[in-house]
Order: sequence, then structure tokens, then C-alpha cells
Amino acid sequence: MKKILFLSKVLLVLATLLTFSLPAFAYQEINVQNGGTIKGDVKMTGSMPSPRVYHLILFPNIDMCAEVDTDNEMNRILDDFKVSTNGGLKDTVITLEHVEAGKPFNKEPIRITSENCKFSPDLNFIRQGESFQVDNVDAVMHNSQVYQKERGKILLNIPIPAEEVSEGIVTFRKHYKIMQMICGMHEFMQTWGYRIQNPYYSKTGMDGNFSIGDIPPGEYVVNAWHYLMKPQKRKIKIAAGETINLNFEFNGDKVERPFYETIKSGRIKKDAVVPGTAKGKELGR
Repeated sequence: MKKILFLSKVLLVLATLLTFSLPAFAYQEINVQNGGTIKGDVKMTGSMPSPRVYHLILFPNIDMCAEVDTDNEMNRILDDFKVSTNGGLKDTVITLEHVEAGKPFNKEPIRITSENCKFSPDLNFIRQGESFQVDNVDAVMHNSQVYQKERGKILLNIPIPAEEVSEGIVTFRKHYKIMQMICGMHEFMQTWGYRIQNPYYSKTGMDGNFSIGDIPPGEYVVNAWHYLMKPQKRKIKIAAGETINLNFEFNGDKVERPFYETIKSGRIKKDAVVPGTAKGKELGR
């Protein structure tokens, strides 16, 4: 009996070791013939969220930082929501989840530009463990941290020397997939990253439109996400050669600001307004 129990324990240990030594699920590239397509648009409804206002006098390198996105009162204006005349919302991420196999996963490398105290682009797609480059055009050094948005944990500290190209690698913890890079010297320098696990992704342009093609027939979940809004999900079933139209709406009245912006000691002035807005006119600005 003792021998049987001993053998059972040994087998259990071996099974556990084998389970954890197996490679994680990997996306498989196949030849997709007569694949389907999803396309549509993303619109902003409700009130237009106010931009964030940072007073440049509180930060170093004011002359250089005032070159872009600055009002007449030397404030850096951070406009998180770019909306077209017909309500199209720019930089909304559209991804297809639970895709096990499909078209080639050829992704462009990430290259972020730092110029006039501004990171561009505002949004990047990133794979787990992927490296990225920051090309600092500015004649001053920036010192940035990469945060895991869902938990607020710092994933990476990345010094960005003046007029040099720096490199970093992002490794997300567990199943998390949102990152944000912020300069510790100029906190209005921000860029976002969204983790992808297959090539079926897109982000909306200024018109709010998106399109993803070559989708193998099957059932999937479509995820729509903007970095200051709650994500939306839709279940779809797509047949060979089928085109599915999807439309998403985000309510501007339900904007979720990052946690650090709720801290009262933050550098964003409480009564800061943008000249020309309704509040600004009310205060004579």
C-alpha cells in the first residue's frame, strides 16, 4: 500500500512538472483563403471631455516645451480625445480575441519620437517581451517610467539621453495588457501601449473607421478600447468571405481619468481652463 502511495505521489509530481514545462499557447500562422472581414466605426457621444491643462512654469525646459500644444498662457494642453466633425473617435483599439490561427503575424517595430517634450504617437501596439525604441530629438534628457495600467506597477525605468535613441523591453505581468509611459520630468509627456497576441488588430483614424480582414471562419470576441474609457466587447460568428459591420459608441460623460490625476497634490491646477471654452469665456479667458 505504501509503495502504491509513493508511486502515486511520484506520478503527481512528474505530471505537475510536465504541465509547467510545456510551452504556452502560441499563435499559429496558416494560409487563410476566403477569409472574412469586420469593419465599422467608433463614435463619441455625450459631452466632450475637457482637455488636461499643465502649467509649464512648474516644469523644466519651458521654452522648448512651449513649442507645441500650448495656449496663450503658457499651458500645455493634453487633448486625450480627438473627434471628427461627425463624431468619429480617433485612436480606439479594435482587437479580435481568441484567434488560435490565421494570417501572418508581421508587426511593425515600435519607434516612439520624443520632440518638444512630446511623445508620438499617442498609442502603440506591443507584443509580450517586445523591445521598443525612443528617438529623442530634444536637446535635453528625459527620464521615463513604463507603468502597467491595470495595477499601476512600474514595469520599466528608461532614461532617454538627449539626441539619442534609447531602447526598452516591456514584459507584462500575468494577463495584463495596458501600459503607459510617462516622463518623470515632464508628466504631460505620455504615450500608451496595448498588448496584442495575434495580427487581428486595428486602431481608428481621425474619421473613427476601422477594418480587419483575412479572418478565418469561426466565433470570436471583438474588443473596442480607448485608453480613458471602459472597453466594450461583442461576440461575432463570421463565415468564409463574410463582411460584418460593427459600430461602437463611447459616452464622453463616462470618461475614466488615470488614478494619479485624482491626487489633490498633483501639478494640474484645479481651476485650470482652456481659453475659448465655455468655462474660459465665463472667467474672461
